[in-house]
Amino acid sequence: MNRRDALQRVALLMGSTLSAPTMAAILREPGKAAPSTFSLTADQQTMLADIAEAIIPTTTTPGAKAAGVGPFIELMVKDCYSPEQQDHFRKGLVAVDEASQKAYSKSFVALSNEQKHAILTQFETAAEEEAKASRQAAKAKDVDAETGQIKEEKKKKSDPPVPFFPLTKELTLLGYFSSEIGATKALRYIAIPGRYEGCVKYEKGQKAWAT
Repeated sequence: MNRRDALQRVALLMGSTLSAPTMAAILREPGKAAPSTFSLTADQQTMLADIAEAIIPTTTTPGAKAAGVGPFIELMVKDCYSPEQQDHFRKGLVAVDEASQKAYSKSFVALSNEQKHAILTQFETAAEEEAKASRQAAKAKDVDAETGQIKEEKKKKSDPPVPFFPLTKELTLLGYFSSEIGATKALRYIAIPGRYEGCVKYEKGQKAWAT
């Protein structure tokens, strides 16, 4: 199975938690994306790896860093997303570090695990408010002020960029659970499966199967 097939299967498991741009990125045919000049600085790459590790930390199983999720996210953003989304993502990284400096007078990578969690929680909450405001604004534009009826759209609308934290979180999940470490350490995995069993008894606490 290639990486694209693995991503599609993980996407199906995650279902509606994925944003439309990410679903489009996963389903895009290879070679269809336009060349991109998107890249991160070394400091931003380090911070992105730390953010991914904060989302899936090392516990009894290896975390996002060990699975190479940071480089995966950068590659996905570069190869599969629009320039607008790439710019929004880069600004999100800058904003995370600025919030860390403001709250703790330290860069994000220098924070404790608890402090990192607090900063990312702020961005998760802000993303929820941003998404709600976007939905309300879109709904207002679709309603005719005079008739109160829904307007007929004659032009295709362009979706606003996905907020930084939700995009990073979903790409972290995709990268981790489609990696060798995620599939074999965090999930139950059989390299060469035997007979098909349509119904298997679930025992409390057992890992989900790798797809």
